Amino acid sequence: MLASCQSATGVPVARVQLVTDSATCLGDEAAAELGIAIARGSFAFEDERAVDDERAWRQAYVRVRGGAPLPRTFGPPETAYLDVFRPAASVGNAVLCLVTPFDVSPSFTTASAAMLTVQDDLPSARIKISNPGVGHAGLGALLVTLAGQAAAGADLDALLGLAEELEPLADALVVPESTRWLAESGRLALVEERLGDLDEDIPVLRIGTRVTGIARGGCHEEALAEAVRRVGQRSGGVPLHAVVAHAVAPGIAEEAADRLRREHRVERLIVTELSMAIGAVVGPGAVAIGVAPAGAGGL
Repeated sequence: MLASCQSATGVPVARVQLVTDSATCLGDEAAAELGIAIARGSFAFEDERAVDDERAWRQAYVRVRGGAPLPRTFGPPETAYLDVFRPAASVGNAVLCLVTPFDVSPSFTTASAAMLTVQDDLPSARIKISNPGVGHAGLGALLVTLAGQAAAGADLDALLGLAEELEPLADALVVPESTRWLAESGRLALVEERLGDLDEDIPVLRIGTRVTGIARGGCHEEALAEAVRRVGQRSGGVPLHAVVAHAVAPGIAEEAADRLRREHRVERLIVTELSMAIGAVVGPGAVAIGVAPAGAGGL
């Protein structure tokens, strides 16, 4: 049962601060609306380093499109998590931090270090860190569901249990524009291990604990249609929250969003920018599609 916490006006207030890292494809505006705090990583070209945000990503994708090599990416430092954990703990809120799978962004290590630092100063602080098996846009969609339950007064244990229950039903797939940047990032061989030589075909990828080829399409439209079809299979047809994230490809993102609405029971859909943690693998033009059940227990 979800416990309720109310303000003096009788309106439920969240007593758990949800936190994630900037590799999660959620979008700054949506995160702020949902009350989800983001610990920001960074990325670097040879001559410039930038902190993760949507504007920086857009500029970087344009630069890569113009011939620059893909940048290196860095997970959030311990200080980024401290800046979120400390204020929440100081007012008595618990913290649930969901981080991106390790091979994409090593957030779990720095988040854990920040947790221990806060608990040294505030031994009563309740902070849980989870590394779900779903990443980027799928993790964003899962957080949308959790944020709704947090706003309704769910406590830390209930939210953690719900995350564990819904994570196997969530999914996230990526369709790159081409295999060009997969080759540049050194991931094409991993994809072709499963799919065979792609030649001119476009792969559908799952990027979580590793980069895995799931399917292939003879053209980008075929690959996108296959990704939309597959991404909701785990959920079993329940209503979904969805996130579509793109690397300077808004038209393709809207096409994916339209397909999702037609083929699945989507309650809320967010279109946003693709984080560089994923973009540095698949390059400009890529689209990520993530879904998670929209209700507790998949209801």
